[in-house]
Order: sequence, then C-alpha cells, then structure tokens
Amino acid sequence: MIISFYGGYLSFLRPIIYALEEDGHLILFNNFSKNTELVIVQSHTYIYEIYKILKKVKENNVKMINIILDIPPWRLENNFNQNSKVKYLQQMLFDSSHKNNVLKNIINNLVTNNNKRKIQNFISKVINKSFNNHHRNKVFYQINYRNFLKNSDLNLSISMFTQKLVKKFLKINSEVWYPGINTNLIEKIPRNLELKYDAINISRIVYHKRQELFVKAAKALGLKIAVIGPYQDKTIKLDCLHYYLKDHENVLRELSKSKFYVDASLFEGFGLTSIEAAFLDKISIVTDTYVHREVLENYPLYFMKNNLNDLIEKMKMVLAGDFSLDNEMLERIKKKYSLKASKDRLLNYIESL
Repeated sequence: MIISFYGGYLSFLRPIIYALEEDGHLILFNNFSKNTELVIVQSHTYIYEIYKILKKVKENNVKMINIILDIPPWRLENNFNQNSKVKYLQQMLFDSSHKNNVLKNIINNLVTNNNKRKIQNFISKVINKSFNNHHRNKVFYQINYRNFLKNSDLNLSISMFTQKLVKKFLKINSEVWYPGINTNLIEKIPRNLELKYDAINISRIVYHKRQELFVKAAKALGLKIAVIGPYQDKTIKLDCLHYYLKDHENVLRELSKSKFYVDASLFEGFGLTSIEAAFLDKISIVTDTYVHREVLENYPLYFMKNNLNDLIEKMKMVLAGDFSLDNEMLERIKKKYSLKASKDRLLNYIESL
C-alpha cells in the first residue's frame, strides 16, 4: 500500500510509520502522489497541508485517517486568553487565507503570464503579514478543526478520554487507537546506568504540566531532580536543573539514570513518558486523572491533583521502599504499548476502510 503520512520528524508516530514501511508499505513523508492509497494525518498541525491536496484526495477516492492527539478543555473556556473577539477574527482570517485558493484562481484568470508570479508573490506577502495569526482557540477547535475532521474516512482518538472530549466539544465521532512507544529505541538503553537523579520529569515546561509542584515537593525532601523539556512558558521559574534534549535516545538515557519518574500534569491526552518509564522498570508517581487511570491502570503510584502534601507523601513512600512495581501489571503495560502492538492496532483500522 502507498501511504502518505503527514507528521513531524520527532513525532511519536514516526516509529510506527517506519514499522509499516518495514512491512513493505511504501511511505511518502509529508508528500502526496497520484498513486497514494491512504493519507494518515497527525493532529491539527497539518490541516493546511492537507487542504492543499484535499481536492486530489477526494477525486481519487483516497482514504484519509486523522489521528486526534488531544482537545485541551481550557482552550474552549471563554476566559482563556486566546478567546477574545479580535483573536477569533484573526483565526477565521488565518483559516480562510490558508485553505482557500480564491485569490490565486482570480489572478490566474485575469493576469497575464508575465505578471502572474510577481502579483502572486505580492498577494502572498500581504496575506501572510495581515492574517498570519494562528490562535488555538474556540474558533480553531470548534469550527476550523471540526470542519476539517469531517473530511476524514476515520478519526482516531489516542485514548477514551480524548474520544470523550472530541465528542463533547466537537460533536465528532472517533474510534480509540492507543499509540505505543519506540521499543526499538528503548531496547538500546542500558538498565544499569549509574543513578544521577532521585526523580525526573520530562515534558514541555508549561503551567498545566505543573513542574513547579514537582520542584517544591523535591525541595521539601532535599532531592536531586531534573526537568527535561522545552521552556515554553518563561513566566514559570524552576529552582532546579532543567534543560532540553532534542535527541530522544538521550532523553531516555537520562530517564534511566533516575530512581523514579514524576508526572504532576493536570491534563494529558495520553501520557507517553510514564509508559517509557515502565519499559525502563522505573516507578512512576502520577496525577490521579481520568486518562492516567485509563492508560496506566495499576502500574503507577497516584497522588491527588495539585496537592503538594500528597505528592510529598508519595515520594516518601518510594524513597522508603514502601511501594514496589507490580511485575504482572508491568508486563501487561509493556505488551499493550509495544511498537508491534500499536502498529497492529493501526493496521486493523486501515484494513477496515
């Protein structure tokens, strides 16, 4: 099968797509051919890349699968900072200018060949300067993204929690497809590396990831910790070692050097790093949220959301040896979220189209 996959180079989906390629499928990365039989789209990031080829997709009866990563509920609240009337308008103009070829078609019909490129470039610059404001607000999700998803032959949510939010906020039906981790990569990581940290967190540094809570709990116990991830919210101040590693193998090596993993996030669409910690036989302490319970079941140690004292107590339990991994549960996690299992789940959906 010839598959056009639209997704980032560092995407967690890439290893799964590579596994399909190893099975004999021809993969076109962020490209479309007249011979393409299936288009797989990773999330809302590639809406406007797909709009460029959507007419060809429809004309050639090519099937399309959209994978929905998450729908953060606070982005749909009226008091969210991107939900002002001005930003609604900017987002609508962005959407219109990036998915429609009306101006280009007018130019092609009215302007002579010698002047077409010059005028097209000028119009493009004006549009980009005036309308190039992309806000992930209510308009984006509930109008633009929803309309885009209606073009899919199949929408896949990465958890039942995400499926529920997609149905509630976008009124879009989807099936659940659980992704998996890159087991080929994680098998390269030694399990006997010298411990460097008591605890570690790996995620983007933004408010809802709650690294500040993790740091406070660690400082109360005098622990050596690290936060690894891009610093996206500069208003957050972390009094601990923090840095960003682009190469994921190096990230996993650092995870392997920690006694345990902590995820204090208030919201996740899936929560991949805790599963990677499980594959490295590490204890995880995670927020007691719906999606963590769904995906991780009884593997981690749970603490009450945004509760500093409870997080401290759970850390004490791990440090004192009062919590140990359930090996049977651990093996279940490893089997369910392996690269092969995830690929097979995706193949089942592909074959159902």
